[in-house]
Amino acid sequence: MPILINEAACLSGCTICDFFCPGDIIWRESRELPPEVKYPDECWYCGACEDHCPVDAVKIIFPPEMLNCQTSVETLLGLPARKPA
Repeated sequence: MPILINEAACLSGCTICDFFCPGDIIWRESRELPPEVKYPDECWYCGACEDHCPVDAVKIIFPPEMLNCQTSVETLLGLPARKPA
């Protein structure tokens, strides 16, 4: 799950994470219920929800393959590989 929400720390009635999530991954059905991560596979890992949470109740969890990426920037961008100097 890319987004962890600490329901105990989450402010009752706050909808900031839902509002700022550009992919509508986080959903808050009503102000009385805690927010839900509705579409975890579609998370962009942008961190908008975590950055805007006023009580640090939201945490982004990056998968290991994103943290230890060994793919060159050229490959990621679809460019030809640089020749060694």
